[in-house]
Amino acid sequence: MQLLTCETHSALKERLYHDEYQTVMHLSLKKGQSIPEHHGGDAAVTVIPVRGAIVFTASGQSEHLVPGKLVHLNAQELHSLSAEEDSDVVLVKSAAGPVGGC
Repeated sequence: MQLLTCETHSALKERLYHDEYQTVMHLSLKKGQSIPEHHGGDAAVTVIPVRGAIVFTASGQSEHLVPGKLVHLNAQELHSLSAEEDSDVVLVKSAAGPVGGC
């Protein structure tokens, strides 16, 4: 077993875990806060809401995500999100090779 301690980078996000092939982040968004369109680099990305509600947009399609619903993106897939209410999201970036970016 490995005990992990969060490394806070900003009020919006904190890195929970990172190694050469995977990064796990916690995002905390206030109602109305958004993250503009971007991609996860060469890593596949899984977005897991754990509290609240967000609108997640990728490839021209928007989805209402709440706890119990998640989305998985391929590497380089553009996406954005907006919080409909105060929300917490876990983001997992996984790659066949080393994970780049944040």
